Amino acid sequence: MPIACPILHFLTLLLTVIIVFTCEHQSPIIIVNTWPFSNATDAGWNILSPSNSKVCGSSIDAVVAACTNAEDDPNIESVGYGCSPDESGHTLLDAMVMDGKTMEAGAVASMPDIRQASQVARDVLLSTQHTLLVGPLAAEFAKSRGYKPTTLDTPKSHDLWLKWKNNNCQPNFRKSSNWIPDPKISCGPYRRNVSDVNLLESSDQRVNKLDINNHDTIGVIALDAYGSMAVGTSTSGSTYKIPGRVGDSPIPGAGGYVVNNVSIKFYFH
Repeated sequence: MPIACPILHFLTLLLTVIIVFTCEHQSPIIIVNTWPFSNATDAGWNILSPSNSKVCGSSIDAVVAACTNAEDDPNIESVGYGCSPDESGHTLLDAMVMDGKTMEAGAVASMPDIRQASQVARDVLLSTQHTLLVGPLAAEFAKSRGYKPTTLDTPKSHDLWLKWKNNNCQPNFRKSSNWIPDPKISCGPYRRNVSDVNLLESSDQRVNKLDINNHDTIGVIALDAYGSMAVGTSTSGSTYKIPGRVGDSPIPGAGGYVVNNVSIKFYFH
């Protein structure tokens, strides 16, 4: 495309000019996210290139600021509170932050009661020697770091769950031949189908239907003025998932991966 290259060249020059006049360092700064969540991108950019300071922020803080903006936005239905209820009707959050300089990561998964999932992931990265904390104990960790618990459910997410229940809990993520009652036609509570002596011979096959609603929640890539890169992800997970499910977004190398001056990859579902 003959027009694209001049535009990209112009944008690159523009970014460089901004850096020269706003930062003590003059490396290029970049922030990109996987969907057109412009407010989230702006929040990250304001960390990388603050208008009221000559000291630029870090790539880690930039991706967290972008993810936090999306987590707080009730109009984004794949990130943060009030969306994607699980089978039990509750919203749980996954998030991950990875530092391209050290290749260390911090993440939380299936976390209830704490809205700032990406911020807690950053705390796992910076304040512990662990990579991933999961479930209610991830929320307990967040509380110990000063985060205030609050419900992640809203009237909107509750209504969404009730409509799903009234539709015989369709769709769901259970394989038909392994459960009683049949999850393809009925809600639970479910119990094991004892006649299914070999789970490996299940006739059900996973259907990987790719559309705009079942992949890529938010993933953010940032390069700061100090030459360091970071990646951040945040999601409320698959709607009507089985409680306890951990998605790929909070898994380093699956949800996101970054190494300074090398590459970044995203695989969300």
